[in-house]
Amino acid sequence: MSASRALNRLASAWPKDPLRPHLQFGELLQYIAESTPADKISARTVGAVKSLESNDLMKKYPLSPKLRTPASFPKHYDRAVLGNKNAALGKGRSFLQVVFGIYK
Repeated sequence: MSASRALNRLASAWPKDPLRPHLQFGELLQYIAESTPADKISARTVGAVKSLESNDLMKKYPLSPKLRTPASFPKHYDRAVLGNKNAALGKGRSFLQVVFGIYK
């Protein structure tokens, strides 16, 4: 399989970002695969995209629990993830929930 065809396949399988529908990484990969000459796309490029897809670097360099839960605000990243999930579903918090710091 050629590198540009492999890049196109990865681009079509890349998940859509619901928070930024106008900026899709899969569309960028597809543009690169279509506009770049086939001999310019290396196997190393395809390998890098595959490692991004399979989270190889997260497995190779895991984050320590201390980094994920800072002492000054331990729930920060949990709340950020929850906020992103709710935003993707179209749920928001009311003004009073924001003012009083209530998270669902």
